[in-house]
Amino acid sequence: MISSIRTGVAALRAEHPPVAGRGWDFDGFRVWVDSTTPALITELETYFADFRRLAAPTREQAGAEGPLTWISAIELAEAPDLIGARELTVGEYKPTVKGPKEGWLDLADGRVVVKLRTGMRFAYGVDEHLAIGPCLANPNQVVNFVNNRMIQWALHRGALLGHASAVGHRSAGGDALPRTIAIAGFAGMGKSTLALHMMNDRRIDFVSNDRVMVHGGPGRPGRIEGVPKHPRINPGTILHNPDLAEVMTEDERVRFAALTTDELWQLEHKFDGLIHQCFPGQKFLLQGEFAGLVLLNWSREGNQTHARRITIAERTELLPALIKEPGVFYRPGPGERERSSASYVEMLADTPVLELSGTVDFDYGRDAALDLLGLPPR
Repeated sequence: MISSIRTGVAALRAEHPPVAGRGWDFDGFRVWVDSTTPALITELETYFADFRRLAAPTREQAGAEGPLTWISAIELAEAPDLIGARELTVGEYKPTVKGPKEGWLDLADGRVVVKLRTGMRFAYGVDEHLAIGPCLANPNQVVNFVNNRMIQWALHRGALLGHASAVGHRSAGGDALPRTIAIAGFAGMGKSTLALHMMNDRRIDFVSNDRVMVHGGPGRPGRIEGVPKHPRINPGTILHNPDLAEVMTEDERVRFAALTTDELWQLEHKFDGLIHQCFPGQKFLLQGEFAGLVLLNWSREGNQTHARRITIAERTELLPALIKEPGVFYRPGPGERERSSASYVEMLADTPVLELSGTVDFDYGRDAALDLLGLPPR
């Protein structure tokens, strides 16, 4: 049991010293991850291969070069009890899944998060960031922890968090930020699928999957920041996108191809689609000029697909598709914007917004989104 994030994390680091580490610069968010197992660092190097590694060979040298977020990932078959007899706050969960995913305990200087299904434990405060437990069996949770530290960093700098994917187009030979659109939609409407459908166009680069941090407002140029999280893709999306063929084995392809459309739609099975493997030559960027927002408001039971420009102030019922609360891996800090519907309306006041309604049609949606970027379809 720990009573302080600062002293508790320090004690666990001293008890389990790291043997390997690596740093990355995610477009301004500099992070160092060390671990008690080199295999985890190797896995993270593969996952983050699209992004700039810090040249410094040690955390101390990297820290001397500028602000650095230090994350320790301690590999243990069973995480120690950080909670004791104290009661966890348990998160909400969907009725279709087997119980809640996580609980948490707030301390004076931070928070402990318990992953109830995997046994992983996370502790974080202002400068302390720790993952402990079966990390090698759950590398995606370590990746998510890195991403959540980046989200907190961006929100503390005045960004608003959006539940959206994002893709962009870089001008040939230009140094300016790519023109970028965010793609948002209610659960299951296919924002990641549409983003990957757009990536079949070699003019398009990837900016973010599922989370965007947006800076700007009326009279100010909008800017999107993404997170270094590769798409988590369902089998139906893979089967219908030839660029994703290598994500599944041939046996998996045969097994999933035998399912009906309804069965594929309801699956919760996901694969990691690494951008550099699925789309060689295209980039995973983490920033872009906020050129427009696509809001998916279509359904499988709809009629003909429609694309129309809207004013978000007049269609505020669509805002919940974009607004995202930061979740349990976040603590408020100075310099933040109010996260209200009004703040999102204000942010989008000068941003073109495209609503896609009617029936789901990813080809039609791709062409409409390309038009929003000012690109003709190919």
